[in-house]
Amino acid sequence: MSRGARLSWWQLVVVLAVAGAAIAFVVTYAVGVVSDGAGTGDPADFYRAVGRELTDPTTWRVTAVGALVGAVGGGVAALLGGRSR
Repeated sequence: MSRGARLSWWQLVVVLAVAGAAIAFVVTYAVGVVSDGAGTGDPADFYRAVGRELTDPTTWRVTAVGALVGAVGGGVAALLGGRSR
């Protein structure tokens, strides 16, 4: 990509959807692991908490909603950015 190149509308939507999903996943996962088993003193609790968070449907629902919000935000930004040209 050259210095002056801009992302096309669909690239912007995909990038923001992936970014929204990644942020939502990391935050949900970290909060879940810390609240479920980190710091209890049992070394296996951390790994159990990791397993619970990876199999918890709420983690994946929040990730999907984050992707949806990112995609909608990208679509709105692409529409508004296209008008200003």
